[in-house]
Amino acid sequence: MSNSMTRVQQALSDLAAGRAVVLTGSAGGDPDGYLLLAAEKASPAALASMVRHSSGFVCAAVTRRVCDRLGLPPMAGTIPERANDWYTVSVDAISEVGTGISAADRARTLTTLASPDSAAGDFTRPGHVVPARARENGVLETRGPAEVVTDLARAAGLHPVGAFAALVSEKDPTRIANDDESRAFARAHRLTWVSADDVVIYRRVVELHVRCTFTVTRKSPFGDLLTSGFRSETTGTDYIAYRIGRPHTGDTPWIHVHRESDFAPHADSADHDHLQSVFARIAAYGCGVVLIERNMNDLDSYTLTTEQQDRRRIDRNADIAQVIRELAISSPRLMDPPADLLRTLEIMGIEASVLPHSDADSAVIQTVGTSTSTGHIVTGLVQHGDQRGRELGFPTANLELDTEGSSPPSEARLVDGVWAGRCALPDGRSIAAAVSVGRRSTFYGRAGTRLLEAHLLDFDEDLYNLEVTVHLEHWIRGQSTFASKEELIAALEDDVRRTRALLSDASAPADS
Repeated sequence: MSNSMTRVQQALSDLAAGRAVVLTGSAGGDPDGYLLLAAEKASPAALASMVRHSSGFVCAAVTRRVCDRLGLPPMAGTIPERANDWYTVSVDAISEVGTGISAADRARTLTTLASPDSAAGDFTRPGHVVPARARENGVLETRGPAEVVTDLARAAGLHPVGAFAALVSEKDPTRIANDDESRAFARAHRLTWVSADDVVIYRRVVELHVRCTFTVTRKSPFGDLLTSGFRSETTGTDYIAYRIGRPHTGDTPWIHVHRESDFAPHADSADHDHLQSVFARIAAYGCGVVLIERNMNDLDSYTLTTEQQDRRRIDRNADIAQVIRELAISSPRLMDPPADLLRTLEIMGIEASVLPHSDADSAVIQTVGTSTSTGHIVTGLVQHGDQRGRELGFPTANLELDTEGSSPPSEARLVDGVWAGRCALPDGRSIAAAVSVGRRSTFYGRAGTRLLEAHLLDFDEDLYNLEVTVHLEHWIRGQSTFASKEELIAALEDDVRRTRALLSDASAPADS
């Protein structure tokens, strides 16, 4: 697992436990460091510490829905053109004692803002806490402190309301702490630090931001092509995936990514000699994908800063990684990959290798990250759990995952979410399994032990204290928090259906 994922997961646990998290500055964005809290977990002690080490200007990050429900209009003087991102009128929670300025009073105001039962009449205006409305799509739209803390609170299974205050420099109390000072402060006070970029990476890993727009079968000189369209809800970019052949069991598909201004260059188009050679090369190998990125909006790239262009490239690489996951490909071999794509795939839990441009059939494969033979394998003793799975009708084999730095690379790189895989038993049997990796956010938020929970399909034997090996073959979705047991059971049933379909496709013989 990447350092970004590890930091965010620790931040989620800390916020759920009521501890502060440090947000570091960004060289190309907001340069200031901040202290963050989950509003519903705010305590007088936590607020006192936040005020002591900050500028004292405590803001509550709120969503549009909270603003609408509590009647929080824009602060006077708000610029209409930026009305999607503004401070509201300041508030205090109504109290019979206190003026609203104390740490205890401000903690009460924050918890009241986070409560789903609060109403507009529960606050006086003006007050001593200033709500800041976060943008709708969080850090995927704007990488500010309001977006970071609301995204983190939501991911931690809490109400998406947070608190933030600018961290004062200890070297020069007249300034706000920069990136280096923020990290030093976190180390000195034993707090977790994260960057806005860390949260972006986390969301791109555990959420799905591309949707399939169509799937058809097309004729070509290279046989039938299963052709699928995808659109990114984050970047607005369109993708076309041409799938050639069907991989045999154990085969690793080749993937070529092509950035093109033509919406859908076809495999039989004489105008694309390079693509013709790529299709022919993959067809000769037997199976693979040509992924076309529609690159129609790059004319404005000349007006972007270098950092903005870097972020655009990273976002597009994340799109490509999500398309690859949606195609149920876990270990691709890449032909002439775009810059930084290999690193992005590794972060998102996809074990990739690169083919040199020379003779592909005899090329030495350069594996990125851990080897494909161990990258998605976890071995451990089945632990006794709290019987939550049996209560839901999905008994599971539980393996504890160590996230404190001593775990083997295969566990450390595991991405939280639901996977389709197989469980190898001590007697040699291999059982299909729907596997959940994470901290069971529906019932316990993001606090507690990180677990691998394998629901073995069509299997109901006792595995306690036996050593099993779980092979994770296909990533299905990220961890989600559900409002009820019924919603969770429906999602689990869908996970089982998708697991059966994915494992059935993988074991089916190739078409002759």
